[in-house]
Amino acid sequence: MSIGFEFNRTRSLSHALDVLVDEARALGFDAVDYGFMPCARDGNGVWNAPDIQSRNFPPRWSTGWKRYSSQDPFLRRCYERNLPLDWNEVKGAPWLTDIQHEAIGYIENLGFLDGVSIPIHLSGQSFAFVSGLSHAPCGRWRDEPTRTVQDLFVLAHAFHAAVIQHVHIAADTGGAPVLTRRETEMLKLAAIGMNAPATARAIHRSVETVRRQRKSAMQKLNAHTIAQAVARAMSLGLLERPANPE
Repeated sequence: MSIGFEFNRTRSLSHALDVLVDEARALGFDAVDYGFMPCARDGNGVWNAPDIQSRNFPPRWSTGWKRYSSQDPFLRRCYERNLPLDWNEVKGAPWLTDIQHEAIGYIENLGFLDGVSIPIHLSGQSFAFVSGLSHAPCGRWRDEPTRTVQDLFVLAHAFHAAVIQHVHIAADTGGAPVLTRRETEMLKLAAIGMNAPATARAIHRSVETVRRQRKSAMQKLNAHTIAQAVARAMSLGLLERPANPE
């Protein structure tokens, strides 16, 4: 996947959403939504409802959704994890309440029968998510699910990093890991779709050197995959400012 840092050139939240839905369609999704909460829970432990922005949803869909917003079973599940959530993991789960079953039915009545949500945990209790939705019970994205979900993960974090600028969400990078110039270069090349051999050819280094630098960056970012490392670096703004000299 090559996102080409398109989000960096967006002029508003609306423009960024337009780019997001275009990229998501290329991955096999029919629609997207994005939600953000400055505080996921209030002082009494009650879950807050997110402010949701969407693309390719039916008109006035959010009016009926207000009843379910704070009970969204997909969102509740996202709070508990860092990795992408396949909606099939939630549908039919024994822990679903009656109103959560209704919420799933409401989403299906909108015409969305399949989807993936990407949780984005932020500083404090802030939380965001991006979802890719499909009309078919088995969306086109399932043709190559592992690659597609990995690409959506990177896309979601790149989108949120841009949104921080447009809607003035506080980006707390205090305590963020410090990457060397070479580690930053590895992640920037990975972000545009270059694997380790291609990166080695581009910078005239051995594949082993590239893999070592990528592994170092992943460890600093507490990431299990290079895609996850790119996403976290983007969300922290580490690919936009000068890196620490080696």
